[in-house]
Amino acid sequence: MKPIIKKDSKRALVVGAEGFVGQHLLQYLLEHKRYSSIRVFSQRKNKVIGESLEVVEQSIQEIDPNLLDGDDLFCCFDASFFNAGGKYVLDKSHYKHIPILANAAHQNGVSQLLFLSTKSAHPDALLFTHRVRGIIEESIKKINFWSTHIFRPSILIGESTDQNWGNKGAEFLGSKIDDLTGGWLKRNRPIEASVVATAMLEAATRIEKGIHEYSSSWLQDYASNINSKGLTKL
Repeated sequence: MKPIIKKDSKRALVVGAEGFVGQHLLQYLLEHKRYSSIRVFSQRKNKVIGESLEVVEQSIQEIDPNLLDGDDLFCCFDASFFNAGGKYVLDKSHYKHIPILANAAHQNGVSQLLFLSTKSAHPDALLFTHRVRGIIEESIKKINFWSTHIFRPSILIGESTDQNWGNKGAEFLGSKIDDLTGGWLKRNRPIEASVVATAMLEAATRIEKGIHEYSSSWLQDYASNINSKGLTKL
């Protein structure tokens, strides 16, 4: 089915809402004027409620492909999902179901995919969980959504964006260290889950065709910007 790009009255599909980013994103979607309905797939009961929210209590292996119809698919599985199961169960694990559900959503006319990855994701990464996410990234890029957005934050924290990174002295010292190390601190600095959720939502509402990738450094700049202006949801 050829995707129809919509700017308003959008229907969101959310998987991985149990994680830090997913929890924030779900709340933001419910408050967002451009989304008329949100369908979330969850393995357990969700505490978030709203008139436009539909909760489907199914694990990723059980999701009915016919229910993957909407406009934007947000895939928010965090480290707790990828660390489950151990190193030697990749072929039998549910990692493979992420590209499967993404492909089903594309076949149903979903136009945009927004995928939470990690900073070090790469198909040849030494760390198993980073390698898995890299493999998934390569798979979803080939599905040919109208728009695909991949977010690669460093370590996620659940604090709000009201928290300051540190005083001016620490910021000055950090900038000097970054200059000497080619931006190592910036790339590896932990980032609030709420910031990543906001970035995902903003990307979905920009309506930009193609594959877009957001590095940890980009997200840090984005965090600094919204910290200075106050956290907003478009």
